Amino acid sequence: MASWILGLALGVLAAVVAVAYLWLVRRPETENAAGLRAVADLRWREFATIVGQAMQQRGLRDAVQGHEHGSEQMMMSDGDSLWLLSCKHGMAYQLGASSVEELASAMHLAGARNGILLTEGRAGRDALAAAAGYGIEVIDGRRLWHLLKPFMPAATTARIVTMADAQAKRHTFIALGGALALGLVVTVLPWPWGRPGEQPRSAAPAAAVAASATPVQVDPAAVAMAPAGDGSIQDNPDPATESRYQADIARTLTMVPGITRAYWLTRATLVIDRTGTDQLVWPFICGELERYPSLRTVRVQLNPRPDSDDQVRWRQCRTV
Repeated sequence: MASWILGLALGVLAAVVAVAYLWLVRRPETENAAGLRAVADLRWREFATIVGQAMQQRGLRDAVQGHEHGSEQMMMSDGDSLWLLSCKHGMAYQLGASSVEELASAMHLAGARNGILLTEGRAGRDALAAAAGYGIEVIDGRRLWHLLKPFMPAATTARIVTMADAQAKRHTFIALGGALALGLVVTVLPWPWGRPGEQPRSAAPAAAVAASATPVQVDPAAVAMAPAGDGSIQDNPDPATESRYQADIARTLTMVPGITRAYWLTRATLVIDRTGTDQLVWPFICGELERYPSLRTVRVQLNPRPDSDDQVRWRQCRTV
């Protein structure tokens, strides 16, 4: 995989995750916090009126005609049974089990079968556990704004929604910039273990390329003077001796810089695997072959260098 593709993919993924978080999680939290502050700023009578309207939408009506909502507790009815609504107005409330037990006692005295404990603050785990045992519904700051939002003044609601949207948009632009920066970092900066998607190169090919790029200065005459085995070189050797000559040639040429392997494909064809150019390796090949009168006219197959556009070539040092 190319580095720019990886950078693009990571940038897009980061942008999608960031935008989803900002609009699906962070923005509702921002609106809820601002809404609770607006509710907490209401005077008690305004707060009680809005809560009463929200309860009416749920099918509850005042059980006491002409009730002015002057107390934090309101008796309501769904037509079949009585409900006691207890309001703790203020964000500082941290409700515990004692608040639930207090409402449960009031329900018993008033003959109410159900109860609702409502606050802009927070209800702890002990309060929620106690409420479940008494059949009391707890509505704290995590749910209250969404319950009262439709009944808040339109100007207040619009201001809160606009503020939450503006903050989400501002943070979205920042997140998109960060995602773009991440993609550029992945695409542009060097990686200590290689570029993303690039296959690591082994040490052997790297050494071979280095050898071809900066060849060691070796004298072809020195190679030609290398011993060919026991005894002098014969002009017309027997098959066994000629096989030994060929083995000596292959072994000697394999040690030449720019040649990775030399071997005999047939008795008349010498194959050369190389990393060096023709100009680098050919003098060594001919210098070695011409030492052997019976092999100086053999055909030499020069295989292409790795990672090059070279073609297979056949050459001869001598024709006669």
